Amino acid sequence: MKTYAQDNEAWKQVNALLPESFQIKADNLPHEEIWEWNGNKMHIDRYSNPESEYRLFLHHGVGTNGRQLMMIFGHKMADLGYEVVAMDNLGYGMTEVTQKNVTYSDWIKAFTDFVNYETKRDYKKPILYGLSAGGMITYHASCFIEEVYGIIGMCFLKNDNKIVGEETSKFKGTSWMVVPAMKKLTQTPLRTLMVPMKSVSKMTALTNNPDALKIMMQDSASGGASVQLQFLSEYMTYQTPIPVTKFDKCPILLTQPELDRWTPLKLSEISMSGIKTSFTIKILTGGGHYPMEKTALQELVDYADKFIKKL
Repeated sequence: MKTYAQDNEAWKQVNALLPESFQIKADNLPHEEIWEWNGNKMHIDRYSNPESEYRLFLHHGVGTNGRQLMMIFGHKMADLGYEVVAMDNLGYGMTEVTQKNVTYSDWIKAFTDFVNYETKRDYKKPILYGLSAGGMITYHASCFIEEVYGIIGMCFLKNDNKIVGEETSKFKGTSWMVVPAMKKLTQTPLRTLMVPMKSVSKMTALTNNPDALKIMMQDSASGGASVQLQFLSEYMTYQTPIPVTKFDKCPILLTQPELDRWTPLKLSEISMSGIKTSFTIKILTGGGHYPMEKTALQELVDYADKFIKKL
């Protein structure tokens, strides 16, 4: 079993750059465990609380991992009395992948199955939280999850929207050519070709802290991770299982960092335009894409806590 404690130093280095009050201390580390899915060893970080009414499921984006979400959000929510779990999806964090083909649909299915499994194993009302790409991943997964009480996201992006796709890619003006080309290549043996996410996305805007950015970009478990070509192709073209105009499974809270240089508010507004369910927007003052700023982080925790308590 690969663990953050033994196999990754990047999270400790980034953790040390967070405001003192948000750093995970050595005596308050999440419990690390493995959940087997489709032959893969999915790494789980957990803060247990048998008394909690809710269980928060955290999902990272394409430049982060579960431990990094626990650092800025999870351990603080646990301090407030919530049970919190964070899964590293295929190719990220400490998860050990055995399957040959990995698609975006696999990410959705793995997260869906994990939430359903946990809820049946030990019932607590499930709340989903997603950072960056994780926001829309939680939305997509919720369409298949049996019971969801609320979704909190840092952004919600329909990458198949031309404006959204252009704004979030590394090279603007190329998606009209690149996306169809990738789709054709997925019909060939090149579909499993590994593509560094930082070579195709605006990973330089992952965080506004330059020291943390350098660490994360070099970390193969987060900002330096690679995905299969077929994953990237489907990620850019995935159709929402339930259109936003018909989605009413649960309320949604968007916690938008004010100084996000990768996914500004307008992209989530485009993606979620006309949504049927209750959709609330809160701005995180001074926060970057992966927020590390004290005010933004405290607001994230406060807004999330208030959102859940009103459910």
